[in-house]
Amino acid sequence: MNTQERSRSLWETRRSAEEALEGPLRTHADLLAEPFRLFDVCGDRLVLSDMDFGRVCALVTAKARSLALGCYSLALDGLAQESGALARPLFESLELLEYLRLDPKRAQEVIENRKPSAGVIARRIEGKFQELRGHFNQHASHLSPGPESIRHLVNFQEGRLRTVLPNDERVLRANLNVLIAVTCAVLRVAVGCLAVAQAHFPEDLTASVRELSQRAYANCIDAAGKFEI
Repeated sequence: MNTQERSRSLWETRRSAEEALEGPLRTHADLLAEPFRLFDVCGDRLVLSDMDFGRVCALVTAKARSLALGCYSLALDGLAQESGALARPLFESLELLEYLRLDPKRAQEVIENRKPSAGVIARRIEGKFQELRGHFNQHASHLSPGPESIRHLVNFQEGRLRTVLPNDERVLRANLNVLIAVTCAVLRVAVGCLAVAQAHFPEDLTASVRELSQRAYANCIDAAGKFEI
């Protein structure tokens, strides 16, 4: 295989995934475009707040957007297992926003670089993602030779490594389902933070996030809702 052919093969999985987004996964593509737009709108409004709370929440919202986009990109390349390293701080972003929403004075902890650890924050808000964060920590955030981390890299039937992971529409669909659910959850909390910063509910954004969530659960998100490799 020459250099040009190798270069093409690097992106074959993504090209196949993009074709699926234009075809059988078009609903997923459309649904995922909306949360990124809403992240931008919410972040722009938060940053205009005169409060440190609003500006800190804007930064956390922007970070969550970047992490979600990274997960999306890696899923298209067949690297959803590796995206777990981004999924863990994405969930931490959600929990940090909730921690700030419950007590806006906590923004000062972030500014002064003395906010509690992710685990402490989760306990204080009675977060529900400790087990999931632990899974990412063990199998995705650090290099691990365990089966959960490497099984997608080995073709056990042929006894060789998988250097290229082909697009699997079933797996991509499952991972996009999860990403849609997570982005909706982050948005709900971010809009809640905006309501605190503005001292009133942003009715347009609240309605948009509610409609997005309803469409997502009606069209994409199943009860299994989990990362699948």
